[in-house]
Amino acid sequence: MKNEKKINDLITLLNNKQYGKIIFEIESNFDDKKINSQVLLILGLAKIKSPDRNFDDVLSSLQNFKEGYILDKTSKIGLECLRYYFYGVSEKLEQKKTLSLDEYEEIKKFFFEAKSVFKYDEKLFYAMSLINFKSTNVDFRLNVLKELIDKDCSREKNLILYEYIYNNNLRYNWSQNDFLNFSNKIKEKLPIIDLPKIKEFKKKKIKIGFISSDLASDHPVTYFMKDLFCYRNENFEIHIFSDLDVNREDNITKIIKRNVDYFHYISNKNNIELARFLRSIGIDVLIDINDILKGRVEIFNSRICKLQISWLGYNNTIGLNHSDYLIADKNLILEKEKDLYKEKIIYLDGIWNSHSGLNIERKYNQLPSLNSGTFTLGSFNNYSKISDETILVWSKILKKVKNSKLILKSSVSYSEIHFKELFDKEGVLNNVTFKSRSNNFEQHINLYKDIDLCLDTFPYTGVTTTCEALWMNVPVISMTGFNFNSRCGESILINSNLKNLVAKNKDSYISKVVSFANDLNKLEQTRKFIFDQVLKTNTFNTKKFAVNFWKSILDTYTNHK
Repeated sequence: MKNEKKINDLITLLNNKQYGKIIFEIESNFDDKKINSQVLLILGLAKIKSPDRNFDDVLSSLQNFKEGYILDKTSKIGLECLRYYFYGVSEKLEQKKTLSLDEYEEIKKFFFEAKSVFKYDEKLFYAMSLINFKSTNVDFRLNVLKELIDKDCSREKNLILYEYIYNNNLRYNWSQNDFLNFSNKIKEKLPIIDLPKIKEFKKKKIKIGFISSDLASDHPVTYFMKDLFCYRNENFEIHIFSDLDVNREDNITKIIKRNVDYFHYISNKNNIELARFLRSIGIDVLIDINDILKGRVEIFNSRICKLQISWLGYNNTIGLNHSDYLIADKNLILEKEKDLYKEKIIYLDGIWNSHSGLNIERKYNQLPSLNSGTFTLGSFNNYSKISDETILVWSKILKKVKNSKLILKSSVSYSEIHFKELFDKEGVLNNVTFKSRSNNFEQHINLYKDIDLCLDTFPYTGVTTTCEALWMNVPVISMTGFNFNSRCGESILINSNLKNLVAKNKDSYISKVVSFANDLNKLEQTRKFIFDQVLKTNTFNTKKFAVNFWKSILDTYTNHK
């Protein structure tokens, strides 16, 4: 009874937000033998709710929540401890910390224990999905997301849907037909914004809008956008709708501003407000250049304007009611595959985008292996694009190529420990070097000077990193895919006159790398060709691309009914 009164007093303190007093009372009046799961829950909550908390407090609360669950795995208090433990782990990951494979396996073990007792608990499943988003266990990640979808999760419903379809880009066993069927279901779960019928007005120019969250120098999409506005078509009045925080505006943002007619900040508007704002301006063509996870794609489920287009940010169908067109090229979506995309396809001549190049002088970089005696492979793609299958193939390459090493670099480090454990299991960890993100772009680019040959990820291929490598005259081995997203590397290489670098399957991928490693003269000739010719190709000819782009949009708008 006395202990029960103490707990009730602690609950009162918690409700009154007296977090410091809670910590003092528990640490003073409860010894380890008398402490129970409810006390541990209150202690952990006091640490994370305190306005003065720091990251050490988060880590300490994690231990409290974990111990609370272990003490009582079958009660609602134990479940609550586990929920907060999972949310805390997710926050730990947001702080760029990593989980070891053992830690992750323990979390999965706790999850399945709780699932067997409590069946489906939305908060727990959602918290598990947040942890999984930072992991490379694709199948488990997708299973959790699917259950949230099947149970019609109320938390971040749109994000859950988009994460599910996004993560299927990492699988070979999800066909393009699967993408289409699932994307068709998305529209049924998204709201439709009630808007009046579009009024037709005679205008001197077609008002075209681009929605983006990324128009600043720290995001690669700018390298594919800024020259488009430099070589603008006078038939269009160009509007940018930026979800970027105004405080992130930089030199790239200012360049884009100078070359468009209007630049609108929209981060303070919800989707309904944005839709009405677009209508008030009288936008005729709206192009979404955001990634599918950026949170604005759902407005395309409503008829905002005459013509609505998806391009650049997400390279697959989004399947919404009024997403009319998807911009691609004939290397990405074959003519016979057009029906596997909800949108009609705008085929651009050559390539679906074009890179504006880098503000760094190009100099011919000789093969680093000629001096080092080590054949250095590299992949600077985001770790989220690397699956366990990719690690296995890269490990086989390292075993086959004598005196070889692999340099990996990403803007995030969520999966680094997991990758290390997988490479270690294959016996090649000593051949792998992990580089952390560099805020100095020149340092990042100069790292390519240490690379003999780059390895593309698969089936989720790179785009920006492939263009960077070619700019620095480093060849990239990419694998052909089965849909838009998995063929981006292939399209870039074909448009760079480097079709010989495209592998048809995993065996071919390995064989091409080994062949170059065993014939440095052939590799050197390829590097010289890239240095001499690549800037003359579609991949970097932004003026030609812009002319083609604007003409295609104008023709589509004119003919669209």
